[in-house]
Amino acid sequence: MRIFYLEDNPLIAMHVEQLVEDGGHVFAGTASSFEELRERFDTLVMDCALVDIDLADGHTGPQAVVWLKERGVPSIFVTGQSQVAEEYRDVAVGVVPKPISESLLSEKLRLLASVVNNSD
Repeated sequence: MRIFYLEDNPLIAMHVEQLVEDGGHVFAGTASSFEELRERFDTLVMDCALVDIDLADGHTGPQAVVWLKERGVPSIFVTGQSQVAEEYRDVAVGVVPKPISESLLSEKLRLLASVVNNSD
């Protein structure tokens, strides 16, 4: 899978990039804000996305997940705000709480893969 990450902390983004690639997936890039994602979306190639709740442009992760779903891109929240993410369980495939567990991320990526493969 080609996995995009919407995260405003570059250190976390680099860590997740390594986990994604170690899991045999392609890291499709990152953006630090929902605004940046919208601006670049037409040039990006992704199968799914990982999304934080709070981004460089505010509390916009939930809006990004809804926006991505409308464009056929399933998402998982990667956040320290699991309670907020739960409010969006009808649009996000799941939640990976921070600090990120490699095994839980791997499990959720398998779930994302099943969603991506079923949408083909």
